[in-house]
Amino acid sequence: MKKITQMMTLCVASFLVLMAVSPAYAEDTAETAGQVPEWVKTNAGWWADGLTSDAEFIAAITHLIDIDIIVIDSDSITKSEQAGDGIPEWVKFGVKWWAEGTTSDAEFIAAITYLIQVGIIVIDGTASGWEAELAACAELKRAYERLDCERAIEEAMTRERYLETATPYEVGPVTYYYPGAHLENTAGGQPLLTVQMLAINYGDDNITLSCSGPAICNYDITDGTNAFKYAATDFTSGSITLKPDQAREFEIIFGPNIGYGGTTFVYDASKEYHFRISETFGSASIPLNLD
Repeated sequence: MKKITQMMTLCVASFLVLMAVSPAYAEDTAETAGQVPEWVKTNAGWWADGLTSDAEFIAAITHLIDIDIIVIDSDSITKSEQAGDGIPEWVKFGVKWWAEGTTSDAEFIAAITYLIQVGIIVIDGTASGWEAELAACAELKRAYERLDCERAIEEAMTRERYLETATPYEVGPVTYYYPGAHLENTAGGQPLLTVQMLAINYGDDNITLSCSGPAICNYDITDGTNAFKYAATDFTSGSITLKPDQAREFEIIFGPNIGYGGTTFVYDASKEYHFRISETFGSASIPLNLD
């Protein structure tokens, strides 16, 4: 009960901070909200999930200040007693809402601006190497060059994140990096298991990952007795082609039976679940460690 009360207090605190932002902040940020680079939202989501450091989140916010999406009056910043303790944990709740699309860009910018002004988030003006490179991309005049530049850096950031936090599993020329799965229940009580991985082709030839439908897919889940087919996946046209040294993040969700040879995912805490890979170039059984 104590933990639940503390969690509710944190959620309420973050909600109040987001909604207590003055109308002036909201008006100032309304025009620039649509210009927030997508990589900043991705970075913020990783930080809210504990996958990146406070310094990397601050670097992303610093970039928004550098390109005038967040405008700070340095003379009016209030020193907070929390400043020396890093960013309070409850701030992540509000950031996660924004990263998931629950709140708007304008609300996020207004909230962060407010937190900087009252000294809860401290900006030292130092950007990380990735943010410096992304800032350089923003200087490109042609839209397609700018997008290609940002996409390449975002892919490099994703690769670095997985290499630092995930467990690698070699399957022939491809290495799969597993950071951990997410298990939740729908309002109706159906368990949903989300598996996200990064696959990197370390071979010399193009490699294709195949999953064209629940009944014809080289990826599934097993509890040792039953095999569970996916309910949703982001495989484009049923396959992912990796060139040599190319990396691709993919997501597969197991839940209700969608037909086409699918199955309903059933979770039993007493069983051990494995994610199975059965490709033409190799196979593996990866323990999900859902406990």
